Amino acid sequence: SMKYQVNLPEGTFSVELVHEGESWLGFAFSETGLMIGSEAVLGLPEENAVKKYYLTGKSTGSIEVMPDVQQTLMDASIEIVDGQTIMKFTKFLSENGEITILPSGKNIMLYAHGDGLTLGYHGPQGRASFELDL
Repeated sequence: SMKYQVNLPEGTFSVELVHEGESWLGFAFSETGLMIGSEAVLGLPEENAVKKYYLTGKSTGSIEVMPDVQQTLMDASIEIVDGQTIMKFTKFLSENGEITILPSGKNIMLYAHGDGLTLGYHGPQGRASFELDL
């Protein structure tokens, strides 16, 4: 499940993802609906880390962590509770050099999860592309 909120005075977008199972989670912002060229927030439970990444290809070697100066997520966390993986984060709507989240209008977003805690292939059942009209 997913909950989200646009915080207009602050210019931010908050997300809470709940996945039935224990795995890494990904939530991406896209201009095309395709993985390549999108920008993701990945939650890795084994590392207790939620960071921003460039998706430059489909292999794990093509998933590049953004530089520290671009790691601007707020209230970011990932945890496993009663067999569910829960990832939360708040991101600025507009950041220099990144895909802009439109506070009104359609945004293309991607979701993915793995079969385990370590980042790896999500499989055809572990991904989705969708439009969100904020």
